[in-house]
Amino acid sequence: MTAVVRLIDRLTEGVGFAAALLLIPLVLAMCYEVFARYVLNAPTIWAYEMSYMLSGTYFLLGSGFTLKRRGHIRIDLIYAHVSSRARAMIDLAGYVLVFLPLLVVLNYYLWDYAMQSIESGERSGQSAWNPVIWPFRIMFFAGFAFLALQVVAEILKCVRVIFGAGTQNEG
Repeated sequence: MTAVVRLIDRLTEGVGFAAALLLIPLVLAMCYEVFARYVLNAPTIWAYEMSYMLSGTYFLLGSGFTLKRRGHIRIDLIYAHVSSRARAMIDLAGYVLVFLPLLVVLNYYLWDYAMQSIESGERSGQSAWNPVIWPFRIMFFAGFAFLALQVVAEILKCVRVIFGAGTQNEG
């Protein structure tokens, strides 16, 4: 079980790092757009769509990393005042009863959504650039799939804590 958790955690770290690298082309594209628009008086036709696609991909691929680092917002009126074992039980219930089933259903439909986009040759329709949208649709699926995989790792961590074989912040 520990080897599986470590493998998922390493994958999540790698995806999180790759997602962070998306900030570089995003910043460069936005800087170029500002320069082209205000200095050259020649705005680009691609910067708007490039920015929302890169930003969306960054946030989607970073969601599993954020979960691993326990960075998502939580309301902890009770949670902060109970033992590690009780916190693990609360987390486990949330992961198993709500989060994982939601992600499984969501990924099922997102995969179908991406495949329909590929088959139809769907384009964005948001600008004169009008790129194909399927790569972005695949990133929707990938982001939530990596998040679901990290949820599995978090479930295993909770089980370890409940049975006294781990700590709440391991991984």
